Amino acid sequence: MNSKNISYEIIAREIPSVIRNCSKCKRNTEFYCSEKFRVNANQKMVDVWLIYNCVCCESTWNYPIYSRVHVNKINSELHKKFMGNDKSTIWHYAFQISRLRNLCSDVNTEICYELRKEKELQSMMQNTTISIRSQYEFGLRLDKLLAEILGVSRTKIATFVQDGLLVLPPHVKPKSKVVDHLHIAIIGNWYADKLK
Repeated sequence: MNSKNISYEIIAREIPSVIRNCSKCKRNTEFYCSEKFRVNANQKMVDVWLIYNCVCCESTWNYPIYSRVHVNKINSELHKKFMGNDKSTIWHYAFQISRLRNLCSDVNTEICYELRKEKELQSMMQNTTISIRSQYEFGLRLDKLLAEILGVSRTKIATFVQDGLLVLPPHVKPKSKVVDHLHIAIIGNWYADKLK
């Protein structure tokens, strides 16, 4: 039987919020991304921030993107994107989860996303490669995603992997985080095992 390839794309529908101390509320609160940059130029030196607002009082936190950088060190096209609040550029920086975690108490990565699929489930009975694309990494677990795709529990996903019905890339585990360009092979009749 010929092997089939089915592609899925994970589309993030919102930006992760951050948890950090609010000087006005005097406690840790949630801050949402305003989706606006702040650019400050002092002679030839430039500062760029991405602005976040407290959900309780609207106080701002400036997420530093560039600090005291010579204007010639910033690509002119990128500078225009900062000035024009380019959405794709905003989302690029807003999904730098590791960096945000270093600056904040936590990052809320439980965001809404859409899973776009190429074909229906019935076409994935066996001998299929699932290809996963994700422009942004936000901590989504692979077992959760595969459970959603195959319509089974996370426990079943772990069993499928253990039994060799699902073959993951080297060094990737069911509890690993989803990254771009993942390929998972379905070997044999997983659907029959699902019904057990």
